[in-house]
Amino acid sequence: MEHLYQRRVQFADTDAAGVVHFARLLCYVEEAEHDLLKSLNIPLLDDGGWPRVHVACDYTAPAKFGELLTVAISPKRLGASSILWSFSVACDDKIVAQGEMKAVRVDRAGNTHNLEDSWRDALGA
Repeated sequence: MEHLYQRRVQFADTDAAGVVHFARLLCYVEEAEHDLLKSLNIPLLDDGGWPRVHVACDYTAPAKFGELLTVAISPKRLGASSILWSFSVACDDKIVAQGEMKAVRVDRAGNTHNLEDSWRDALGA
């Protein structure tokens, strides 16, 4: 399963050279993740959340103010209580960044919770 999410680069996301700050690209990935979970009716913040416990990202080209970026995100591996996402960020045919991000399902106290079977089914496990 691959989910595509598009976002135009805003001025506030860029540095003085008009290039997107590297950390903002990870925010775009998180937006794509939230868009996918929402489309599958998987809650973001009901009785807990999805903290990130690992991120690896390779930046391969600059993204600039005004460009339309496409974030492709897909679940690479489902653990008992975690999702390892694979992602790429592209502008036209140019890959801007790619990597992995691991999120863990926790309750409000920070205790891990197993992924529900319906979520696994929705994510294509």
